[in-house]
Amino acid sequence: MSKYNFDQEIDRKNTNSYKWDNPLYEGRDMLPMPVADMDFRIADELTDTISNINDHRVLGYSLVPELLKSVYQTKIKESYDWDTQIEWQVWIPGIVPGLTLACSTFVSSEQSILTPIPVYHPFHLVSKWVDRDLLTFNMVEKDGRWVYDFIEFENQLKKNAGVFLFCNPHNPGGTVFTEEEIKRIVFLCTKYDCMILSDEIHADLQLQTIHKHVCIAKYISNELPAITFFATSKTYNTAGMGGAVAIIPNANIREKYIKHIQGVFPMLSRHSIEIIQTSLTMNNEWLENLLIYLRNNHDLLLSFIKQNKILKMLPLEATYLAWIQYDEEILGDFQQRLYTNGLHVLRGDQFLGKNFIRVNIACTKNSLEKALLIIKKTIDEAH
Repeated sequence: MSKYNFDQEIDRKNTNSYKWDNPLYEGRDMLPMPVADMDFRIADELTDTISNINDHRVLGYSLVPELLKSVYQTKIKESYDWDTQIEWQVWIPGIVPGLTLACSTFVSSEQSILTPIPVYHPFHLVSKWVDRDLLTFNMVEKDGRWVYDFIEFENQLKKNAGVFLFCNPHNPGGTVFTEEEIKRIVFLCTKYDCMILSDEIHADLQLQTIHKHVCIAKYISNELPAITFFATSKTYNTAGMGGAVAIIPNANIREKYIKHIQGVFPMLSRHSIEIIQTSLTMNNEWLENLLIYLRNNHDLLLSFIKQNKILKMLPLEATYLAWIQYDEEILGDFQQRLYTNGLHVLRGDQFLGKNFIRVNIACTKNSLEKALLIIKKTIDEAH
């Protein structure tokens, strides 16, 4: 039996939680399922790491040690079968700022940023942040999966796309792209000389085992501009600590990226560095049990969806972020109705997806069951 109890209810209120202490909730009994962090206790090894740092009582500037660089190199090889070099690593405070800096650095004012939709909102908002045009193409349903419309993808690449923002596994929708799909993406981006920025933060949160996560950079020539971003924070529920790594094989691209980091990004804290290192070196018991729990939550939700035909959801291949379609003619502004009834989920148009909601199922089974009761009540009220 596991020593970890994912059914344990942890009160996160009054902790300055971005998820639970939203000022809009004041005076309301709200069940929040919007933000992509988990309501579970972190692994004991991580708690011990934090305690050891705090006991030392010195929080000065820190360096990323060679051991951590080596550990991450080994992790990428063993988990994703991609051979990298330590010198390719560039350590950054987070993936979103890393993507933003890359877009501002490598996309000229005459070029555009290309992304599929629906997509994690910073992927489309970044065009506004760096004052570049945005190109999009639709993901489509095929054989029970959300996949690219490659004809539309190529048509958009032709319009002077400077970078392609790739999210693998995809958020929202949970697609784990196959080797064949990834090779096709690389072929098209190479054909149109479009740099690839790949966010692979959800790589270890696979809910199915049909196919393993494949790093897109594995199939990209080291001479082609590409940056792959990794972080342990999503997998091990340490998002508040920050810390990520950009893998940049091309020396010229890496040098230019590092130059633009100077004076913009802070150094990683000792907490961030040692938490990442512990996450990569501790045993897999916590993660293995987490994945079992998430799969059970996923199956519970999927069963509920199948019983309520007014909703539709494709099975998640990865992530804990359910992407649920609804009938707007019957349910109207479904997200707002749910909010009125005490459940906060994200509106689909935040991801440029119409008539969808995104629901975070990285919560206790009890919380998920409460959410399903609210969803059922809201559906019944609309009929």
